[in-house]
Amino acid sequence: MATNRLLAVAVLALALASLALGQANGKLQIHFMDVGQGDGAVLISPQGQVVLFDAGKDLKRRDCVKPLSYLDQLGITRLDYVVISHYHYDHIGCIPDVLQQSPVQRDALDRGHSYPGATYQSYLTAVGGHRKTAAAGDTVQLDAGSPNPVVITVVAVNGAGVSTTNENDLSLAVTVAFGAFRAEIGGDLSGDNTASYKDIETGVAPQVGPIDVYKVHHHCSSHSTNDAWLATTKPAVGIISTGIGNDYGHPAPDCLARLHVGGVKTYWTEIGNGVEPEAGLDVVGGNIVVEVAPGASTYTVQPSQAPEDTYPIAAAGPPPGPAPKFAWSRNSSLYHFATCSFVNNISPQNLQKGDTPPEGKTLHQHCPLGGH
Repeated sequence: MATNRLLAVAVLALALASLALGQANGKLQIHFMDVGQGDGAVLISPQGQVVLFDAGKDLKRRDCVKPLSYLDQLGITRLDYVVISHYHYDHIGCIPDVLQQSPVQRDALDRGHSYPGATYQSYLTAVGGHRKTAAAGDTVQLDAGSPNPVVITVVAVNGAGVSTTNENDLSLAVTVAFGAFRAEIGGDLSGDNTASYKDIETGVAPQVGPIDVYKVHHHCSSHSTNDAWLATTKPAVGIISTGIGNDYGHPAPDCLARLHVGGVKTYWTEIGNGVEPEAGLDVVGGNIVVEVAPGASTYTVQPSQAPEDTYPIAAAGPPPGPAPKFAWSRNSSLYHFATCSFVNNISPQNLQKGDTPPEGKTLHQHCPLGGH
């Protein structure tokens, strides 16, 4: 009888473990959810740990039907961590509903401080004692002890040293690292200096470095995704969370143009209400899933409403060949030896290099043969 009871307990434990890890598939998954005009993403580690990045209410429908149903169909019944970028309705409005359906087990990381309004108070009540104030440099490791951990690192919070009271500027931003793969998720981080906004992106970009996937800040508003950010982070894929008929003109024409010039292919959750998507450069895809296998040199992007695409992981490419011999600005009539100190004065977006002198340009007379 005792043996039967022990066997029953073991079977039950195995069944519960299988249920908890039912959404895991041995790969890193990042699901960028279509929540309408809002934001929300869920990360599932290869071994089944789950992190929620924001869960906002759609600013038109004012409900949580989309994120709740999507998490339910994934089989997610609990969250290991919650990461909150900032306290706007379209980023935290559905947190109480989501946590009622899938309780958080560990920490709910946010930027600390407070914010006026009932939405923020409901958020506080929902996360309760799980709330933890994040600081730049903080890390969360998933699948710890495995050969292929997932590392989430906080790279910006509360303006990253820039004095500002704009809630978007204060967004908490993180990088996700899995092998050579890198992604960045930064809420509504700003990259513009106006009467209302401060440029946070330019100062944070060096802390982020090159990435493969960029969760486009602020729904691709005109105040996000500046040239310096793109020149430093060099993403191949941009995910834009935007809603049909939104009142903000997202995605904005200038934001999208900067992404296109930077060679970024974008995937939108909905059509938006700004510029029209351009064939071959923009995909309107609904829920968008990025997957990376352990040790892979490629990753996939699978929109629910479009075919899957495969991309090389930038850091996993072939080793670099010999360093180029010459460098120049696309806007200058001069060129330099690549090791010359004058090359440091060329902005990244204008810098070009090659093994032979460029046609139509003259060697800078102050650029010595030794290259110093």
